[in-house]
Amino acid sequence: MPGTPADTAINSVITSTQVDTVVTYDPTVPGGWLTAVRADGVLSGTLATVDAQRGYWVQTSNDDPIKVDIPGYSAGSQQLPPAIALVKGWNLVPAVSIEGASSMDADIYFTGLSWTRGYGFNTSTDSFASFIPDTDDDAEGNIVVGKGYWVFLTKAGDLVP
Repeated sequence: MPGTPADTAINSVITSTQVDTVVTYDPTVPGGWLTAVRADGVLSGTLATVDAQRGYWVQTSNDDPIKVDIPGYSAGSQQLPPAIALVKGWNLVPAVSIEGASSMDADIYFTGLSWTRGYGFNTSTDSFASFIPDTDDDAEGNIVVGKGYWVFLTKAGDLVP
C-alpha cells in the first residue's frame, strides 16, 4: 500500500473476488504470519485490516490492479507523516512516499536504519531480487512506491519514508 486506506477493513480494501489469499508478516505477534483466505465470498482469518505499516503478499488469479481510496496529505491537516517501527531481524515493509516519488534508491529509503539486505519480488520473472546497502545512487536496488519489501535490520529502528 502506498498509504493507509480510508477504510482499512480487509474486505473494503480487497474487493476483487479474484484475490483468494492475503498474507503479511508481523514479527511482534507469535508466529509472525497474519493471513486472510477467501471463503464464501469474504476474506477472513488472522489478518483483518490492511494499512501502510506492512507489506502484503496478495495471491490473485489475474493481474488486475487493486484500487483503494487512500486519503492524501493536505496543508493544515492533523495527520502526521508516516513512521514505521521496525524490529531487529526480518521486516516486511511497504514503499510509501508523501513526496509523490514513484521510486527511490534503497539507501535513501532506508536512511537511518542499520540494514544489511533487502528483497523485492518481481512478478514478471516470478523471482526475488536481492539488494544490499551501497554508496552509489544508482537504479540498482530501487524501491518502487506501492510495493512491499523484505529488509533485514541488525538493530531495531524507525522507517521514515
